[in-house]
Amino acid sequence: MATETGIGLKARRLSVNLPDDFELEVVELHSLYAEESKLPGRHGKSVGKGATANVRLIRKKGAHTGEVYAAKEFRGKSCNETVKEHEMKVKSEYCIAKSVHHPNIVETFCLCTNHGRWTQVMEFCERGDLFNLVSQKYLSHDDHLAERLCLFKQLVRGLTYLHNNGIAHRDIKPENLLLTRHCRLKITDFGVSEVFSGLHPGLGSACGQCGRDMGEVRLCAPGICGSSPYVAPEVIARQAAYDPRLMDVWGAAVVMLCICSNGILWEKAVAGNSPTYDSLVNGWTKWNSTHPKGFRITEMDYPHVGFFDTRINPPALRRLLLTMLNPDPSQRVTMTGVANNRWLKVVECCQSDTLESAPVEIDASKSSSLQNNLKAIHHSHQPPRSHTG
Repeated sequence: MATETGIGLKARRLSVNLPDDFELEVVELHSLYAEESKLPGRHGKSVGKGATANVRLIRKKGAHTGEVYAAKEFRGKSCNETVKEHEMKVKSEYCIAKSVHHPNIVETFCLCTNHGRWTQVMEFCERGDLFNLVSQKYLSHDDHLAERLCLFKQLVRGLTYLHNNGIAHRDIKPENLLLTRHCRLKITDFGVSEVFSGLHPGLGSACGQCGRDMGEVRLCAPGICGSSPYVAPEVIARQAAYDPRLMDVWGAAVVMLCICSNGILWEKAVAGNSPTYDSLVNGWTKWNSTHPKGFRITEMDYPHVGFFDTRINPPALRRLLLTMLNPDPSQRVTMTGVANNRWLKVVECCQSDTLESAPVEIDASKSSSLQNNLKAIHHSHQPPRSHTG
């Protein structure tokens, strides 16, 4: 099923109740930044539109570096919320986004107002979103396996960081995965994120940091959030509270399926919606009927699903995605389990996993380029201009 338009369903709410006197430092956008359309030699443009916000380019006034930022301007409140509720949701999202610092997560800098609208200033990712790249039908080619795996590993790194700091994203999809000019993948949009453990970064006692006082995992109440094709079946069922981390695991696997197949394979994870999804469920049902609960799949013994067996390679990736797409959330692998997968740990990635390191651009074919016995390569992740799909 090819990607044609972005598919999304939003349910924005506070993951915890913030105090009524919750305050943040907020400035007027144009006191610090100028619109790109008003800068010499530039042609201003909107770089993104979503259900709840528009994104355009800005630059710091008086800056000599020419660095461009993304300004995410939130739409006004919905008809079913008060002005105060809308303000608290925007501030909650901002506090979560501002508290996370990882190479595979978009950096957020400040919260502003602009003509009465809330605006979040963020890092600008020049190469757009993964949805656009998938739509070009480039990454699915057999000779672009290394690029696919590199992007997947970067996504896993970013989500593992979030989960280790008490945050579940809950809306992982290609449209929320951006690419920098160095082809680094970055997670964005924390509008439906859940602080499932520890203090909300917006609380005074958290001092703006995520991962403070983590302990018990708070489950999410039944209800739909996120974007339908990427939502886990237990969330769609709305029958019980769910662990939001496992929703991210499911979503990340569906994103990788999109990369491999040029689009979504099912509109919704429910029986009868798609032959591919039904085949996945049947494969797991058949395998579970001959194995005790908790038994782990092996290289030679795992559920067989038609699409996976024919289209997902190498087999190690196939098995990993199957564990991420176990319809039973109690048996689904965690993001830590994915990150610690022996095969994935040795998959080559052209990006460092530390904020301090510069992007790696080393020709692995030349022995002089290998440093400290670390094999590193550069992936463009982008099709040539002559590519037609």
